[in-house]
Amino acid sequence: MLSPTLRLPRPEQVLDARSTLAIADADEAEEQIAKLFCDHRLEPLEAGGHVDLKLRSAQTPSVGVHLLDYGAGVRISPRALESFFLLQMPLQGRATMVCGNETVKSDARVATLPPVDRDFSMTWEAGTPQLILYAALPAMEQAAQKMFGAELSGGLRLGHSLDLKGAAGQALLRAAFEFHDAVNGADPSAYTLKLLEEAVLQRWLLAVPNNVGHSLGQWEGGLAPAGAVASSNGATARLVRRFNELLERHFTEDVMVSELAEALGVPLRTLQAAVAAETGSTPTALLRTSRLLRARRMLEECEPSEQSVTMIAQACGFGHLGRFAQAYYAAFGEVPSATLRS
Repeated sequence: MLSPTLRLPRPEQVLDARSTLAIADADEAEEQIAKLFCDHRLEPLEAGGHVDLKLRSAQTPSVGVHLLDYGAGVRISPRALESFFLLQMPLQGRATMVCGNETVKSDARVATLPPVDRDFSMTWEAGTPQLILYAALPAMEQAAQKMFGAELSGGLRLGHSLDLKGAAGQALLRAAFEFHDAVNGADPSAYTLKLLEEAVLQRWLLAVPNNVGHSLGQWEGGLAPAGAVASSNGATARLVRRFNELLERHFTEDVMVSELAEALGVPLRTLQAAVAAETGSTPTALLRTSRLLRARRMLEECEPSEQSVTMIAQACGFGHLGRFAQAYYAAFGEVPSATLRS
Protein backbone atom coordinates (compact mmCIF):
# COMPACT_ATOMS: atom_id res chain seq x y z
CA MET A 1 0.00 0.00 0.00
CA LEU A 2 1.37 3.40 -0.96
CA SER A 3 1.85 5.89 1.85
CA PRO A 4 -0.28 9.03 1.58
CA THR A 5 1.54 12.06 0.24
CA LEU A 6 2.90 14.15 3.08
CA ARG A 7 1.99 17.81 3.03
CA LEU A 8 3.85 20.63 4.70
CA PRO A 9 2.18 21.78 7.92
CA ARG A 10 0.50 25.13 8.43
CA PRO A 11 2.77 27.75 10.05
CA GLU A 12 0.87 27.63 13.33
CA GLN A 13 1.51 23.87 13.57
CA VAL A 14 5.31 24.13 13.40
CA LEU A 15 6.90 23.89 16.85
CA ASP A 16 3.60 24.97 18.38
CA ALA A 17 4.77 23.93 21.85
CA ARG A 18 7.79 26.26 21.61
CA SER A 19 7.83 29.94 22.44
CA THR A 20 7.73 32.46 19.58
CA LEU A 21 10.25 35.25 19.19
CA ALA A 22 8.58 38.30 17.62
CA ILE A 23 10.57 41.26 16.25
CA ALA A 24 9.30 44.30 14.32
CA ASP A 25 12.57 46.14 13.74
CA ALA A 26 14.52 45.03 10.64
CA ASP A 27 17.95 45.68 12.14
CA GLU A 28 17.10 43.72 15.25
CA ALA A 29 15.71 40.90 13.11
CA GLU A 30 18.93 40.81 11.10
CA GLU A 31 20.99 40.63 14.28
CA GLN A 32 18.90 37.84 15.78
CA ILE A 33 18.96 35.66 12.65
CA ALA A 34 22.71 36.26 12.29
CA LYS A 35 23.18 34.79 15.77
CA LEU A 36 21.12 31.76 14.82
CA PHE A 37 22.60 31.13 11.36
CA CYS A 38 25.25 33.44 9.90
CA ASP A 39 26.06 37.05 9.00
CA HIS A 40 23.88 38.46 6.25
CA ARG A 41 22.24 41.62 4.97
CA LEU A 42 18.48 41.92 5.39
CA GLU A 43 16.59 44.36 3.17
CA PRO A 44 12.82 44.79 3.62
CA LEU A 45 11.17 45.30 0.24
CA GLU A 46 8.06 47.14 1.39
CA ALA A 47 7.58 50.83 2.09
CA GLY A 48 8.66 51.77 5.61
CA GLY A 49 11.27 49.02 5.83
CA HIS A 50 9.48 47.11 8.58
CA VAL A 51 9.24 43.39 9.23
CA ASP A 52 7.05 41.30 11.47
CA LEU A 53 9.47 38.46 12.26
CA LYS A 54 8.21 35.30 13.93
CA LEU A 55 10.75 32.66 14.92
CA ARG A 56 10.45 29.30 16.68
CA SER A 57 13.39 26.94 17.02
CA ALA A 58 14.45 23.55 18.34
CA GLN A 59 17.98 22.36 17.74
CA THR A 60 20.54 19.80 18.81
CA PRO A 61 24.23 20.16 17.97
CA SER A 62 23.68 18.10 14.80
CA VAL A 63 20.12 18.77 13.55
CA GLY A 64 17.63 21.57 14.00
CA VAL A 65 14.18 22.64 12.86
CA HIS A 66 12.96 26.24 12.68
CA LEU A 67 9.95 28.27 11.67
CA LEU A 68 11.01 31.61 10.20
CA ASP A 69 8.53 34.19 8.92
CA TYR A 70 9.58 37.76 8.17
CA GLY A 71 5.98 38.85 7.73
CA ALA A 72 7.02 41.00 4.77
CA GLY A 73 8.87 40.75 1.49
CA VAL A 74 12.63 40.70 2.10
CA ARG A 75 15.92 40.28 0.28
CA ILE A 76 18.53 38.31 2.21
CA SER A 77 22.21 38.32 1.22
CA PRO A 78 24.28 35.90 3.34
CA ARG A 79 27.87 34.85 3.04
CA ALA A 80 28.63 31.19 2.32
CA LEU A 81 27.19 29.07 5.11
CA GLU A 82 30.50 27.20 5.55
CA SER A 83 29.69 25.21 8.71
CA PHE A 84 26.13 23.95 8.17
CA PHE A 85 23.51 22.98 5.61
CA LEU A 86 19.96 24.30 5.38
CA LEU A 87 16.85 22.98 3.68
CA GLN A 88 14.29 25.79 3.25
CA MET A 89 10.65 24.87 2.60
CA PRO A 90 8.07 27.62 2.01
CA LEU A 91 4.87 26.68 3.81
CA GLN A 92 3.05 29.32 1.77
CA GLY A 93 4.09 31.88 -0.82
CA ARG A 94 7.23 31.78 -2.94
CA ALA A 95 10.92 32.48 -2.66
CA THR A 96 13.88 32.70 -5.03
CA MET A 97 17.53 31.86 -4.41
CA VAL A 98 20.37 33.02 -6.67
CA CYS A 99 23.87 31.55 -6.41
CA GLY A 100 26.20 32.41 -9.25
CA ASN A 101 24.44 31.70 -12.54
CA GLU A 102 21.89 29.41 -10.92
CA THR A 103 18.40 30.58 -9.92
CA VAL A 104 16.14 28.32 -7.87
CA LYS A 105 12.48 29.17 -7.35
CA SER A 106 10.80 27.50 -4.39
CA ASP A 107 7.30 26.99 -3.03
CA ALA A 108 5.51 24.26 -1.10
CA ARG A 109 6.64 21.73 -3.72
CA VAL A 110 10.31 22.69 -4.17
CA ALA A 111 12.80 23.40 -1.37
CA THR A 112 16.07 25.29 -1.65
CA LEU A 113 19.45 24.31 -0.22
CA PRO A 114 21.84 27.27 0.06
CA PRO A 115 25.49 26.62 -0.84
CA VAL A 116 28.11 26.17 1.84
CA ASP A 117 31.02 27.25 -0.37
CA ARG A 118 29.95 30.58 -1.90
CA ASP A 119 27.86 33.66 -1.26
CA PHE A 120 24.26 33.76 -2.45
CA SER A 121 21.09 35.85 -2.20
CA MET A 122 17.43 35.13 -1.57
CA THR A 123 14.16 36.97 -2.06
CA TRP A 124 11.21 35.92 0.05
CA GLU A 125 7.84 37.30 -1.03
CA ALA A 126 5.51 38.66 1.62
CA GLY A 127 3.51 35.83 3.16
CA THR A 128 6.26 33.21 2.84
CA PRO A 129 6.86 31.54 6.20
CA GLN A 130 9.48 28.84 5.86
CA LEU A 131 10.12 25.55 7.61
CA ILE A 132 13.90 25.29 7.83
CA LEU A 133 15.84 22.11 8.47
CA TYR A 134 19.41 22.52 9.76
CA ALA A 135 22.32 20.07 9.69
CA ALA A 136 25.78 20.76 11.05
CA LEU A 137 28.39 20.20 8.35
CA PRO A 138 30.57 17.82 10.44
CA ALA A 139 27.53 15.66 11.21
CA MET A 140 26.51 15.56 7.55
CA GLU A 141 30.04 14.76 6.39
CA GLN A 142 30.31 11.94 8.93
CA ALA A 143 26.96 10.58 7.73
CA ALA A 144 28.18 10.75 4.11
CA GLN A 145 31.33 8.82 4.94
CA LYS A 146 29.30 6.09 6.63
CA MET A 147 26.72 6.10 3.86
CA PHE A 148 29.08 5.80 0.90
CA GLY A 149 32.19 4.37 2.51
CA ALA A 150 34.50 7.00 1.04
CA GLU A 151 36.78 9.66 2.42
CA LEU A 152 35.72 13.19 1.57
CA SER A 153 38.06 15.08 -0.73
CA GLY A 154 37.46 18.82 -0.86
CA GLY A 155 34.41 18.69 1.41
CA LEU A 156 30.80 17.69 0.95
CA ARG A 157 28.70 19.60 -1.59
CA LEU A 158 24.96 19.19 -2.13
CA GLY A 159 22.57 20.18 -4.89
CA HIS A 160 20.58 23.37 -4.42
CA SER A 161 16.97 22.20 -4.87
CA LEU A 162 14.74 19.31 -3.82
CA ASP A 163 11.40 18.09 -5.13
CA LEU A 164 9.40 17.57 -1.95
CA LYS A 165 6.72 15.55 -3.77
CA GLY A 166 9.11 12.90 -5.09
CA ALA A 167 9.78 9.62 -3.25
CA ALA A 168 13.12 10.77 -1.84
CA GLY A 169 11.71 14.15 -0.77
CA GLN A 170 8.79 12.45 0.92
CA ALA A 171 11.14 10.12 2.80
CA LEU A 172 13.14 13.10 4.04
CA LEU A 173 9.95 14.90 5.09
CA ARG A 174 8.85 11.84 7.03
CA ALA A 175 12.16 11.76 8.92
CA ALA A 176 12.05 15.52 9.49
CA PHE A 177 8.49 15.40 10.83
CA GLU A 178 9.40 12.63 13.27
CA PHE A 179 12.36 14.67 14.50
CA HIS A 180 10.11 17.75 14.78
CA ASP A 181 7.48 15.92 16.80
CA ALA A 182 10.09 14.54 19.20
CA VAL A 183 11.71 17.90 19.98
CA ASN A 184 8.56 20.00 19.96
CA GLY A 185 8.36 20.79 23.64
CA ALA A 186 9.30 17.24 24.67
CA ASP A 187 12.41 15.74 26.24
CA PRO A 188 13.26 12.67 24.13
CA SER A 189 15.83 10.15 25.27
CA ALA A 190 19.39 10.34 23.98
CA TYR A 191 18.84 7.14 21.98
CA THR A 192 15.69 8.53 20.38
CA LEU A 193 17.52 11.69 19.33
CA LYS A 194 20.41 9.70 17.85
CA LEU A 195 18.00 7.57 15.81
CA LEU A 196 16.04 10.58 14.57
CA GLU A 197 19.14 12.62 13.74
CA GLU A 198 20.65 9.72 11.82
CA ALA A 199 17.42 9.23 9.87
CA VAL A 200 17.28 12.92 8.88
CA LEU A 201 20.91 13.01 7.75
CA GLN A 202 20.67 9.76 5.80
CA ARG A 203 17.44 10.71 4.04
CA TRP A 204 18.89 14.15 3.25
CA LEU A 205 21.91 12.55 1.57
CA LEU A 206 19.70 10.16 -0.39
CA ALA A 207 17.31 12.91 -1.50
CA VAL A 208 19.78 15.49 -2.82
CA PRO A 209 22.57 14.99 -5.39
CA ASN A 210 25.99 15.23 -3.73
CA ASN A 211 29.57 15.08 -4.89
CA VAL A 212 30.44 11.96 -2.87
CA GLY A 213 27.57 9.80 -4.11
CA HIS A 214 28.06 11.00 -7.70
CA SER A 215 31.78 10.24 -7.65
CA LEU A 216 31.00 6.66 -6.62
CA GLY A 217 28.05 6.29 -8.99
CA GLN A 218 25.80 5.71 -5.98
CA TRP A 219 23.24 8.49 -6.25
CA GLU A 220 20.17 7.52 -8.25
CA GLY A 221 17.74 10.25 -7.35
CA GLY A 222 16.80 8.85 -3.99
CA LEU A 223 15.82 5.45 -2.73
CA ALA A 224 16.72 2.96 -5.45
CA PRO A 225 19.32 0.43 -4.28
CA ALA A 226 22.86 1.41 -5.21
CA GLY A 227 26.40 0.60 -4.32
CA ALA A 228 28.42 -2.57 -4.32
CA VAL A 229 25.43 -4.92 -4.07
CA ALA A 230 22.86 -4.56 -6.83
CA SER A 231 20.99 -7.88 -6.89
CA SER A 232 20.33 -10.87 -4.68
CA ASN A 233 23.20 -13.37 -4.62
CA GLY A 234 25.15 -15.51 -2.17
CA ALA A 235 27.20 -12.60 -0.81
CA THR A 236 24.06 -10.50 -0.43
CA ALA A 237 22.25 -13.23 1.47
CA ARG A 238 25.22 -13.74 3.80
CA LEU A 239 25.44 -10.03 4.51
CA VAL A 240 21.73 -9.79 5.36
CA ARG A 241 21.95 -12.93 7.50
CA ARG A 242 24.87 -11.43 9.44
CA PHE A 243 22.91 -8.19 9.85
CA ASN A 244 19.92 -10.06 11.29
CA GLU A 245 22.25 -11.98 13.61
CA LEU A 246 23.63 -8.69 14.92
CA LEU A 247 20.09 -7.40 15.47
CA GLU A 248 19.25 -10.48 17.53
CA ARG A 249 22.52 -10.38 19.45
CA HIS A 250 22.11 -6.74 20.39
CA PHE A 251 18.35 -6.98 20.86
CA THR A 252 18.31 -5.07 24.15
CA GLU A 253 20.95 -2.44 23.29
CA ASP A 254 20.66 1.08 21.88
CA VAL A 255 22.13 0.22 18.48
CA MET A 256 22.16 2.31 15.30
CA VAL A 257 22.00 1.08 11.71
CA SER A 258 25.24 2.92 10.91
CA GLU A 259 26.96 1.16 13.80
CA LEU A 260 25.78 -2.23 12.56
CA ALA A 261 27.00 -1.48 9.02
CA GLU A 262 30.37 -0.49 10.46
CA ALA A 263 30.52 -3.72 12.47
CA LEU A 264 29.81 -5.64 9.26
CA GLY A 265 32.62 -3.77 7.48
CA VAL A 266 30.45 -2.34 4.67
CA PRO A 267 29.19 1.13 3.73
CA LEU A 268 25.64 1.82 4.80
CA ARG A 269 24.57 2.12 1.13
CA THR A 270 25.83 -1.43 0.49
CA LEU A 271 23.84 -2.75 3.45
CA GLN A 272 20.73 -0.89 2.28
CA ALA A 273 21.05 -2.39 -1.20
CA ALA A 274 21.56 -5.90 0.20
CA VAL A 275 18.54 -5.73 2.50
CA ALA A 276 16.41 -4.32 -0.31
CA ALA A 277 17.50 -7.09 -2.68
CA GLU A 278 16.89 -9.87 -0.15
CA THR A 279 13.80 -8.64 1.70
CA GLY A 280 12.39 -5.62 -0.13
CA SER A 281 12.75 -3.73 3.13
CA THR A 282 15.38 -1.44 4.67
CA PRO A 283 17.85 -1.84 7.55
CA THR A 284 16.06 0.96 9.38
CA ALA A 285 12.73 -0.86 9.10
CA LEU A 286 14.29 -4.09 10.41
CA LEU A 287 15.84 -2.20 13.32
CA ARG A 288 12.46 -0.61 14.00
CA THR A 289 10.90 -4.09 14.19
CA SER A 290 13.64 -5.13 16.60
CA ARG A 291 12.90 -2.09 18.77
CA LEU A 292 9.20 -2.94 18.76
CA LEU A 293 10.02 -6.46 19.93
CA ARG A 294 12.21 -4.99 22.65
CA ALA A 295 9.36 -2.73 23.73
CA ARG A 296 6.94 -5.67 23.82
CA ARG A 297 9.28 -7.69 26.03
CA MET A 298 9.67 -4.74 28.40
CA LEU A 299 5.90 -4.19 28.53
CA GLU A 300 5.34 -7.88 29.30
CA GLU A 301 7.98 -8.04 32.03
CA CYS A 302 7.60 -4.71 33.85
CA GLU A 303 5.31 -3.78 36.72
CA PRO A 304 2.59 -1.32 35.58
CA SER A 305 3.07 0.62 38.80
CA GLU A 306 6.76 1.16 38.04
CA GLN A 307 6.82 1.73 34.27
CA SER A 308 4.55 3.43 31.74
CA VAL A 309 4.03 3.00 28.02
CA THR A 310 5.64 6.40 27.46
CA MET A 311 8.74 5.49 29.46
CA ILE A 312 9.19 2.22 27.59
CA ALA A 313 8.56 3.80 24.18
CA GLN A 314 11.26 6.39 24.84
CA ALA A 315 13.68 3.77 26.17
CA CYS A 316 13.29 1.88 22.89
CA GLY A 317 13.92 4.96 20.76
CA PHE A 318 10.39 6.06 19.88
CA GLY A 319 9.95 9.82 20.11
CA HIS A 320 6.22 10.12 19.37
CA LEU A 321 3.80 8.10 21.49
CA GLY A 322 1.03 8.12 18.87
CA ARG A 323 3.29 6.76 16.13
CA PHE A 324 4.66 4.14 18.53
CA ALA A 325 1.15 2.99 19.42
CA GLN A 326 0.19 2.72 15.74
CA ALA A 327 3.32 0.75 14.85
CA TYR A 328 2.88 -1.48 17.89
CA TYR A 329 -0.74 -2.26 17.03
CA ALA A 330 0.21 -3.02 13.40
CA ALA A 331 2.91 -5.42 14.59
CA PHE A 332 1.12 -7.20 17.45
CA GLY A 333 -2.60 -6.59 17.04
CA GLU A 334 -3.06 -4.83 20.37
CA VAL A 335 -2.26 -1.44 21.86
CA PRO A 336 0.79 -1.14 24.16
CA SER A 337 -1.32 -0.45 27.24
CA ALA A 338 -3.08 -3.79 26.79
CA THR A 339 0.25 -5.61 26.84
CA LEU A 340 1.29 -3.65 29.93
CA ARG A 341 -1.86 -4.67 31.81
CA SER A 342 -1.77 -8.35 30.83
